Amino acid sequence: MRSADGRSGARWGTAVALLLATVALSVLDALPLVLLPLGLILLLLPPRRSAYLLVGGAALGLGGLLGGGLFGAYSLGWAALVAVVFVAMRRARPGWGFFPCALAAVSLVLAAVFVVSLASGHWGGVDRAMSEHFRSVADATLAQLRAAAPGSPFTAHFEQAGGEVARLQWTLFPAVLALQTLAALALAWWGVMRFRRGSEPWRPLRPLAEFRFSDQLVWVLIAGLLLVMLPLGAVAARAGWNALFFMGSLYALRGMAVFLYLSSGAPTIVSVIFGVFAALFLYPLVLTAALLVGLGDTWLDVRSRVAAAARG
Repeated sequence: MRSADGRSGARWGTAVALLLATVALSVLDALPLVLLPLGLILLLLPPRRSAYLLVGGAALGLGGLLGGGLFGAYSLGWAALVAVVFVAMRRARPGWGFFPCALAAVSLVLAAVFVVSLASGHWGGVDRAMSEHFRSVADATLAQLRAAAPGSPFTAHFEQAGGEVARLQWTLFPAVLALQTLAALALAWWGVMRFRRGSEPWRPLRPLAEFRFSDQLVWVLIAGLLLVMLPLGAVAARAGWNALFFMGSLYALRGMAVFLYLSSGAPTIVSVIFGVFAALFLYPLVLTAALLVGLGDTWLDVRSRVAAAARG
């Protein structure tokens, strides 16, 4: 797919990666996070055609049927709020690309939910429910390991680490939820653009090699670092770690985008094999390098410099 400026849009590999990210991050149920925004975008944003309305209504109906239990209700409520705000942002700022609208929608909903739940006294219940959820997932995984390999030393090691992993997931769940929601919104937007086949004047989802965001977001990273370092209490430290994890993930993704852009001339099979082996055996080094490159791209703008040098 090509946008109006002639550049290629994201392809099927991007959709698969977004789907895997939405499922793997798994703070809330993945399908409502994708289907509700997909349905509302098709129903509420122009052009409105019968096929769009039919598919949008089906997506909303299917997404609504998937919400069973407490976390199903959380998933539906969160997905509906984010979808409504995202559609409102698209209508209010039609000239914006996908990512600024999605990031603004997720940030606004996350801040509003936190403030309202804190003011109403419900935040403690939500926080406890998330903690119990991650603990129950760890316990269920441990039970499966014990049944599959009774007496295994690995099971004993997992039992020791399970509690720490569950606590870390609880600490960072706001940031992980924001990342999961961004991935789900991107997948929904990709689906809309593929379905409409160029009838939509807005820009399609860009390939990963072109991923970037406002350089001003570096101040969120700096603020998170200050909240962690200064003695402001446990709540401020937790907010700081969430800001660091969220922005660190985005900068690592930006660094990977720079790597992909610079390696665009390499044979595809070579790039894939190298990427797989690097991810398997050198992932701490790869992630650190991607984070540093993404952060440095804020000031260096590597891709623009390379493109300018190529033009002569």
